[in-house]
Amino acid sequence: MNKINRGDLAIVVQGLWPNVGRIVYVCEYVTEFDFTAMGLSVGAGWRVRSWSGGLLTRTDGLGLSGITPIGSLRPLDRLPKEQQREIEIEMALAEAAEAIKELAAWFAGQEALEKV
Repeated sequence: MNKINRGDLAIVVQGLWPNVGRIVYVCEYVTEFDFTAMGLSVGAGWRVRSWSGGLLTRTDGLGLSGITPIGSLRPLDRLPKEQQREIEIEMALAEAAEAIKELAAWFAGQEALEKV
């Protein structure tokens, strides 16, 4: 069994077809997630973020990140520490930008409600 760790770059080897072969960044371990929409059961998985460009196909639509079952990833070789740190910074900045975008949309919705 291939050991996956937070911060790894990995290849999706099983899952929703458009994602197979994609390179993803492994964000965090998820102890319990409902994979029944994929024909699986509730179980552990990994939250991943697209690394090879483009959106990931999820059971609820498209997104930059998603959750994939344990066993669906194969790690790439570990990178030198400097490169690994650069990837972690890049992913953190991307996550922050996405959070800011979601917060801006929420505020826009709140302003629209106040005008009604």
